[in-house]
Amino acid sequence: MRLARRVQLLLRCSFSRARREVEVGHVLVSGTVVTEPGALVGASDTVAHNPHLPKRRRVAEIAPIRILHLDEDVVVVEKPAWVVIHPTSAHETDTVVARVEAAVERTAGSPRRVLVVHRLDRETSGVMVFALNHHAAGHLHAQLKRHLMERRYLALAAGDLGEPTTVDRGIGRPRPSARLAALGPGLGVRPAETSFEPIEQLGGATLVAATLATGRTHQVRVHLSYLGHPVLGDPVYGNPRLDPIPVPRLALHAAALGFVQPRTGEWMRFTSPLPPDLKRVVRALRQRLLRAIALPPAHPARPGTAAASPPPPRRRPHPLGDRGRPSQKAPAPRRRPARSPRPR
Repeated sequence: MRLARRVQLLLRCSFSRARREVEVGHVLVSGTVVTEPGALVGASDTVAHNPHLPKRRRVAEIAPIRILHLDEDVVVVEKPAWVVIHPTSAHETDTVVARVEAAVERTAGSPRRVLVVHRLDRETSGVMVFALNHHAAGHLHAQLKRHLMERRYLALAAGDLGEPTTVDRGIGRPRPSARLAALGPGLGVRPAETSFEPIEQLGGATLVAATLATGRTHQVRVHLSYLGHPVLGDPVYGNPRLDPIPVPRLALHAAALGFVQPRTGEWMRFTSPLPPDLKRVVRALRQRLLRAIALPPAHPARPGTAAASPPPPRRRPHPLGDRGRPSQKAPAPRRRPARSPRPR
């Protein structure tokens, strides 16, 4: 029997209402939420209705997300920019968790619960890993705590970062209401270390690879700001009005993620190239740099030199040629006044 028909008999309601209750996630089959009204259920399956469960959107209505890897324990995805991880008051439905759950259900054919392991800012894009069971979540959290996970970011930093450097400065708040900052040892300061390697000088900006030895909130942004090279488009730790060109968002991308598979112990590594919006920013910076190189240097001439005085204007040709232009060497003769007649 189809699940919607079984729910109709259970609730003694119309078929449309029973189907709607299944689609919003209020029906459990043997303890698992099933949102497909056409799913087959047997006589041994236990069907229960719980209207207090959080409503879910239909899988077909949820925006897709790219899956890089999926197994029984973990799912690795490419997070797009402008999508939050968890539901909030302003973003209750379109979240990374909702997209990953829908993508797993489309791929695996059955719904799975997704557990968050780490986070990215709303404007940051890139590789993320989620756990599909509590054992995998605990194993991945332990790797994060012991700094065994590889995390590599690509960032567009303001200015010219000339050589590789490592920032070993703790992150904390100098005052309770202040923003996070790179600080020395002290109360409330958590150790943080980031290695930066310049990849390409773009004239007023640098494409930088950042490798995290620790994982603190806003670590890459705080440490680049500490170096005097904030991330382009960062309104918190930088000043977007001083960026060499306008950028559509925070120019930060999680480019690589490596971890140990919780069940097999295999080392797994996943990469993600720069998304199209940041590629356009890099292309615009390159074109800006080429234009600056092609322009001749503007060196003002010193007074008294030939270059200081403008050249004489060129004489425009007369439409009638030289015959129609009066000669400057032989001016036209002046006419004598007429003489009065002599008296006779």
